[in-house]
Amino acid sequence: EKITQFWVQVAAYSNKKGAENARSILDENKIPADIFTFEDNKNKLFYRVRIGPYTTKSEAEYWRTRIIQIDEFSKAESFVTSTTSN
Repeated sequence: EKITQFWVQVAAYSNKKGAENARSILDENKIPADIFTFEDNKNKLFYRVRIGPYTTKSEAEYWRTRIIQIDEFSKAESFVTSTTSN
């Protein structure tokens, strides 16, 4: 049975310090986040700050609305994303 999990990608940074700073701001707001590395097709490394996982998309959407209310992330390109695993 495939399990789909939903995440909110809060922001992506080209340096680890930016991502860690974002994670600590979320932490201060009682929202635990994780940092995931991602390499694009030009071998450029990004640090994605995500919260989750959530079992439903609506739950993830709810948390995204909470993120947008935090000043530092009001302009960030946050979005809901999902991962499916067996």
